[in-house]
Amino acid sequence: MSIRLASLIGFFRSHKEPDHEQAKAIQLLQTMQWSKLCWDASWEDTIELEDLLPEVGKTYPIKLEENEDFTQDGQALILWQPPHSDLNGWYDKRPSEILKSYVIEGILTDRYSDHETREINFNFKVSKRSSLVDYFFEAPLNRVSSLSSVGQGDGSSRVQWQDAQYIQKYSLGKFLYLSGSEGETGLELILSCEESKICIHYSATLHYPAHYETVITKHYLDRKEQKIIESIIDKATEIIDTSDKYLTDTQILGAEYW
Repeated sequence: MSIRLASLIGFFRSHKEPDHEQAKAIQLLQTMQWSKLCWDASWEDTIELEDLLPEVGKTYPIKLEENEDFTQDGQALILWQPPHSDLNGWYDKRPSEILKSYVIEGILTDRYSDHETREINFNFKVSKRSSLVDYFFEAPLNRVSSLSSVGQGDGSSRVQWQDAQYIQKYSLGKFLYLSGSEGETGLELILSCEESKICIHYSATLHYPAHYETVITKHYLDRKEQKIIESIIDKATEIIDTSDKYLTDTQILGAEYW
């Protein structure tokens, strides 16, 4: 290796952006099914949110699926969804429940892997809970894209959303929810548009059978990414939401099925 080449490599290594400046997306765990902790109440016709939401200061036994087996004891953020969305996904009749979904903050302890059920067990002490959409404002600007890409044989990469199928969308005021799948990977985004620029606030890449990646972020799409997502939005079908429009802000419907 020439001295000049070695110097260049050393320069780029020494000027590499620190890890803490790159990893600005907020990781969220999402395989915990909270409705299983209050099973009977989750099937009632109309439910007060406070009757189901985890209580601050209380400790809950939780289970994560093997797709999130990278999780260790310590600080964690876990997605909470109303029962029907918790069991079936927002895209199944209830995308408006995004507005009544929460981020639950707390401490995970006593990690235990159950190899028979392929679940990871913890005790989780809740320290804070925040509306999911309110939590979007906690995310700092992130230059790193959260759109999942797949490497190609020629060394290039392809954004998975490019070949997504079963694409659906739902408008949530200033936000837009997108869901789809590419192969065996489930894909979800929550977006907004500011001055013709699309911003990602929530991204879930649900690889099967590999690890899930769910993040809260604030990433403005570059020109290439925006062209892909605009095309996806144009092709998406509208989700018909079946939530009761007469529900108050503090009420949700119970699960319809699982």
